[in-house]
Amino acid sequence: MSLKGTLPEPLKEALHPASYIESHQISVLRAQKRLSDWLHQEQTIKQRDDLKNLAEMTRGKIVSLTQSKADMEQSKRDLEVKRECLIKELEQINQEIANVDNKLSQLPSALQQLEAKKQEQAHQTYQLHKSIKTVPASAEADIKDIQDADDIRLRAISVIQNALGSL
Repeated sequence: MSLKGTLPEPLKEALHPASYIESHQISVLRAQKRLSDWLHQEQTIKQRDDLKNLAEMTRGKIVSLTQSKADMEQSKRDLEVKRECLIKELEQINQEIANVDNKLSQLPSALQQLEAKKQEQAHQTYQLHKSIKTVPASAEADIKDIQDADDIRLRAISVIQNALGSL
């Protein structure tokens, strides 16, 4: 059965190249393969770029952690130095506390000795107080008596000197 002459012209024009479709199969397969390769290459490039970005981010994290490690190690050294200073200060404070404790432990016996000394001094004071006798007259009268006697002595010496001086 022949369709020649029965088909409208636009349909013939569309069907004519279709009759040679098998001759285009190799070029179509190659084109499909290239398109598949392009798609695969785009995906590979995207994966490569994504991995490159991840590697760069990881490198940044490594740099950051390395710096952070150095900072932490320095901080640790600083804290260890501070701890040593605090330990020395604590030892000094503990020594001062021990000294104060020692002095506190000696206080009762020191207070006891001072109390005994005070009692002895009070006893001596009382004994001295009992030995004080009442002196008759006043100190001013005694000074006047001594002064009068001294004046008499000085006048006698003066008279003797004058008498010896005129000889």
